[in-house]
Amino acid sequence: MPRHLPGLQWDQDKQRYFPLQPHRPYQTHIEPPVPITPRRDPLSSYRALSDLRSVCRTRHKDALIHQIHSSQISLTDKTTRSAIPLQGLVSAFHTVSHNGRGWRFAGDTLGWLYSSVVDTDHQESDDTDAWQRQYYLSSEVSSIALSPTTCVATSFGPESRIIYIPLDSPVQGIHVSKVASRIAHDVWTSDLHGARLVLGANKQAAVIEDIAVCTSLHRLPTQSDVFALAQCENIIYTGLRNGGIIRFDTRVQASQSYPLFDSTSQRSSSVIGLKLLHDHQLLVSFIDGRISTFDLRFPVRTPSMNFTGNFNSYTIRLPVVTDPHEKFLFAAGQDNRIRLWSLMTGGPPLPTAGMGSINQAVFERPFKHRVAALQVVEEKEGMCLWAASGTELCKYSLGHRSGIGI
Repeated sequence: MPRHLPGLQWDQDKQRYFPLQPHRPYQTHIEPPVPITPRRDPLSSYRALSDLRSVCRTRHKDALIHQIHSSQISLTDKTTRSAIPLQGLVSAFHTVSHNGRGWRFAGDTLGWLYSSVVDTDHQESDDTDAWQRQYYLSSEVSSIALSPTTCVATSFGPESRIIYIPLDSPVQGIHVSKVASRIAHDVWTSDLHGARLVLGANKQAAVIEDIAVCTSLHRLPTQSDVFALAQCENIIYTGLRNGGIIRFDTRVQASQSYPLFDSTSQRSSSVIGLKLLHDHQLLVSFIDGRISTFDLRFPVRTPSMNFTGNFNSYTIRLPVVTDPHEKFLFAAGQDNRIRLWSLMTGGPPLPTAGMGSINQAVFERPFKHRVAALQVVEEKEGMCLWAASGTELCKYSLGHRSGIGI
């Protein structure tokens, strides 16, 4: 005879105990997932700030902080505008800080290179008298590349010229090199990495391993004009007119190329901008206005993120840049406007008009001429965006509006 156990009864057939009053089976009910649409409300920063006070999880907190930062930057209304005394229209611009001074270089469509040097404590962009017309490169200045100690400018045309300016000795160390048309012509762009300069030219990239010496030039054939360049220690990426992206390894002596896009269906639009992000992503802008990132760690060449809403149909030189921390993307459009995106979320541009705002956000105002150059730098007052258009130079104090900054 089985033992009597309180609350249990013995089942002779199954030879086991069962509860006297068994509970009803527990029914799990799973609610269907509700799609979460990212809010694009410009005033969501206040809501995010309220949420931030009660958030403990680091990941969620970082997302809320980025949301607040995005809202502040998109509503920037503080800018300083000045005129550059150019002979033509600006075609290239770049700035860098070196030895306590801010160096700015601008090139125009007539081939003149201008420079301005000011103390970093007094970097006001409205100082027109600081600009000096210095060098003539015989044709339109197509690119300006800067390292912390060097400036290199190139010209476009059948016989391109390269000017090298060391910032430590900007008078004695300057030299100008002429690239013979039989070697390379029509230099669309350039990229400087350390001492190595890469030129994007007609159906090839040209590599100068030491621009200070400039004794030899190594050609990398691409079979299509090179509109965009990006490079790291040993790898060079070329963006082509035919929509392809070709990679070269400088450790290989032969000019062997490795196409990133194997499918011709992906090469429907010219590549006009390249930038390496986070060591494993490639930011690509196309002439039809598309902007995407690709993960270089995987062989599948589908975009990992798309940035929609930019406007372009035929303009080759439209700059696309990121901030030094690679959290925000800025791009110029064919409609002479600047748009910005979050590199964390992608999608459409961040909203640039706030409800009930007193001042109009600067990103709402189109320029009269094409935006030829963009650059984001860290300065004493915070992060700044430089934009060059026509004969105008604008400095956006990002995140500053109505006397309030971040």
